[in-house]
Amino acid sequence: MPRLHTTSKRAGAHAVESAIILPITLFLLIGLVVGAIGVFSYQEVACLAREGARYASTHGAQWRTDAGLLPGTSTDWTNDIIANGIQPHEINLDQTRLNITCSWPPVSNQPTHPDNWPGSKVTVTVTYTWLPSNYLTGPYTLTSTSQLPITN
Repeated sequence: MPRLHTTSKRAGAHAVESAIILPITLFLLIGLVVGAIGVFSYQEVACLAREGARYASTHGAQWRTDAGLLPGTSTDWTNDIIANGIQPHEINLDQTRLNITCSWPPVSNQPTHPDNWPGSKVTVTVTYTWLPSNYLTGPYTLTSTSQLPITN
């Protein structure tokens, strides 16, 4: 009976191919996960800008008057928007790297005063400094701006 050879002449080829392919595959997989986290962070920044603008558009000077509050200043309005319109929606962002600005156009006959009355537009800009995992690259600045007319 003839004897069959069970060993292959290329037995070490599988180990060499695995040594080349597995690190590349692992690198691509980790890059995909880190990229997905970056997309999620940008989506959250965009959502926060939209939510802040929505809150600001329905809580203008007329709302403050109707609620028995003083008209306030743009600093008061910004703090109110951050505390009630943006912070409740934060999920995964580090607040120390989050910057929020709100702006209103100037009153037509008083250019130093912002216009917070119905019909005017409010602009909310959210900026976040995102650092990818293990600080491989970056930091990246994620920015989103939302503008809505004030309705109340």
